[in-house]
Amino acid sequence: MVARNTREQVRRVDAPAAAPLLITDGALVTADAVWAWVVVPIASTFLAEEDDLDHATLATARSLAAVLPPGVDWHLKVLPAPHTGNAYRESWAGFDSVRSPAAEQYIDLGAHRIDLSAAAGAYRRKVVLLGIRCPDTDPEPTKATASGLLARLTGGASPGKQRRRAAERLAAASPAIDRWHSAVARSSLRGSPAPAGMIAWSYAREVRRTALPVPEASAVTGPMLAGLCHGDIDPTISPLFVRVTDLATGAAQYVTILTAAAGNGFPAQDLALPGGEWLEILTEIPGVEASVRGVNHGQVGSRTLLDRSLKTARSQVTEAQDTGAPVPGDAVEAVDVLTDRRTEVQHRQDVEGTHHARWVVTADTPKVLAERVAALQQRYDGIVQLQQVSHIQDLLWKELLPGDQVRVPEFGHDQPLRTLAGSWFHGGSPFGDPHGPYMGANLGSSADPVQLHIASRTDADRAMPTTLVFTGRSGGGKSTALELTLAGLLAEGAWALLVDTKGDLTGMAEMARRVLGVTVQEIDVLDQACTGTMDPMRFAPTADEARTLTLDALLGALSADDRRRGETVLEAAIDRVLTQPRRTWSSPAVITALHDVPTGDSAARAAHDIASTLQVRAKTPQLRAVLGDLAAQAEPLITGRGLIYLRLDGLDLPRHTPDPAQWSVAQRCSMATLRIAFSYALLQSRRARAMVKVVALPELHLLTGYPEGCAFVDWLVRVGRALKTYLLLDSQSARDLAAMVALLEQILMAFCFQATGTAEQNAQAVLLGRPDPGPRLRAAMADLQIGQCVARDRHRRLTVMEFDRLTQWIADTLSTDADDDTPDLDTHHESETHRNTDDGQGETTSTKMDVGEPALFGAAR
Repeated sequence: MVARNTREQVRRVDAPAAAPLLITDGALVTADAVWAWVVVPIASTFLAEEDDLDHATLATARSLAAVLPPGVDWHLKVLPAPHTGNAYRESWAGFDSVRSPAAEQYIDLGAHRIDLSAAAGAYRRKVVLLGIRCPDTDPEPTKATASGLLARLTGGASPGKQRRRAAERLAAASPAIDRWHSAVARSSLRGSPAPAGMIAWSYAREVRRTALPVPEASAVTGPMLAGLCHGDIDPTISPLFVRVTDLATGAAQYVTILTAAAGNGFPAQDLALPGGEWLEILTEIPGVEASVRGVNHGQVGSRTLLDRSLKTARSQVTEAQDTGAPVPGDAVEAVDVLTDRRTEVQHRQDVEGTHHARWVVTADTPKVLAERVAALQQRYDGIVQLQQVSHIQDLLWKELLPGDQVRVPEFGHDQPLRTLAGSWFHGGSPFGDPHGPYMGANLGSSADPVQLHIASRTDADRAMPTTLVFTGRSGGGKSTALELTLAGLLAEGAWALLVDTKGDLTGMAEMARRVLGVTVQEIDVLDQACTGTMDPMRFAPTADEARTLTLDALLGALSADDRRRGETVLEAAIDRVLTQPRRTWSSPAVITALHDVPTGDSAARAAHDIASTLQVRAKTPQLRAVLGDLAAQAEPLITGRGLIYLRLDGLDLPRHTPDPAQWSVAQRCSMATLRIAFSYALLQSRRARAMVKVVALPELHLLTGYPEGCAFVDWLVRVGRALKTYLLLDSQSARDLAAMVALLEQILMAFCFQATGTAEQNAQAVLLGRPDPGPRLRAAMADLQIGQCVARDRHRRLTVMEFDRLTQWIADTLSTDADDDTPDLDTHHESETHRNTDDGQGETTSTKMDVGEPALFGAAR
């Protein structure tokens, strides 16, 4: 690195720590300075490929050069903030929606899981604060006397006078602070003025080291400041750390600050990306954060600094050559590096800065502190050489305080600003939404709980598409993830249709009842207890819709010849039924009307023949839910809020030919029932525009093999946003989904589970919005465990996430694994009368859930 001035290296500052006098949104005032502060949002860098990171790093370096005024001190703090269940509960209060009857129970389960994971160190919110010391705002110097020095540090003896002076200095600096805030907001950093409570919190946590809540205040001063900073620092216990005690609770934490080794702590060349993001990776170890102070030397200062350093390095080479001694390799390397940097500065590609990086490690005991220090040094091995310096920990601790200064300058490094930008201090894996249901864990470099407010109706979100895709090999967890996502939508009072073509999602109905308290209607098309429940004459809300859907269902049960000669007489019979009272409408009534046609002509004979055929078809297992008499205690398909769990696993759908002329009677009846299911979903999507509506189609490939299935999905994908209908698609074949051109532009979120083949990974990358997957994305795909996926949110950000099943009961209930075999198990048949577990076909009660054991797919968090 660039050589430092010897006198500057030994100068240390042992003055009292800076204390805030006034904190407002975006600003902090101490006795001798005014600081402007912004909070920098986390950028999505976790799965970015090398070229993308390089371009983004250069853009960030240019932004830093623009927003850090030359010659002005700046301070960067990278802090972990606690995630709490209460904050999650409060996030639900931030938006209006209809809630399910037991929504609070569902919210409490999520809050409990967040608290458990946060207590285990799994959830840590990353907060990035950037501040600059405003120039020309220091108070006028006082005489160099003891009393004058005291007045300068305290702002005077009177607290009221201190606050007035602080307010006056802040007012004078406000125009410059506002301009700086605007400049940071326009830059690629996208920073915004830091809330006063957050600035105060960042100061207080250094003094107390406990999980303090961030105060909600636009100005912090006087008693609030005193209360926040109620802590004690003891540097005498060990030369390697300080003990910080929260005087309000008596809890003590042990804190040590590591520095980069002087001279060779950082590599002379740029750190490699990806892999060298030296401030992003610190989030991998609990109890670790960072503080970096520095100054931007600007164009002129950078040239001066580099010229001085080049002169020193060249003189070392020349001196060795003149004396015949071996030329130091470090000096030759320094000449090359510094020459390249000088060229970059000359061409305005970068500028130099002096950076004082500090890594802060906290633990409950000195033993755990030592273990974390060792783990941190090992993690940074080959990236940055970290050292734990003794006997100056109290000075290094004071440097952490917002509003303070560099006190130990000998560990500073002169570096191009791209080294700071390449640290990706604000890098991470932000994912999901600030509101909405808790779904699981972010396994990227941002250790956050994932919330997905799929039904968000903000101005920006209501213009987005409404299709979610779940893909991956069988057993990877995609169907369970779909069910958990569906539960979140049901919590907001949605009407939902879950079409189960395999019969292994029965647990979703039970979860909806017990956890969410919603109305659940289970319909198994083969169950005699469900006969007549899908009759369009019964569920269609208007005569026109009943006429259209019923005609389609009846014709679908007939052969091609019967359809040609029976279409007219069917229409006439339907019309006669529709003239009768609404309560008498039904498909069996239409069949009776055909029988009642007076004999005498060919049309009458056709009506009687068709009636006889349909009477037989109505008894077939594949069609009786549509054309049969309504079973006792059964209800037609509901049209209000709740979950309709529709089992189609018994249908004999044609597998070998799309030609209806070659279908068997069972296949024809099965397709008629399938079409009515689609028609019901489309009807609901159109008729209740304001209601949140969801259609969930697991094992999509079993439906899109038919023209009706493809047309249904294509239509909902295109119009779902306008109709406020969300489509959840689950398929083992990412290639099939990627081949649906209409789908690709309408994906709101994608969740890609285990896929081992290159072709499937390529297709998943298309669904994720990265059609040319690089090594970083492929590595993430290859490393997925059960329940984990590479996910894309509504903002097209990617991360690896793991769905949380909330309780062991939910995990067991939603499991799609087959039960273990037993000697007395009868595998030959299943009683049809026991396939439907919802005796009431609608009205349900909610049972208070026991929280139970942690139930992430992987290790408990």
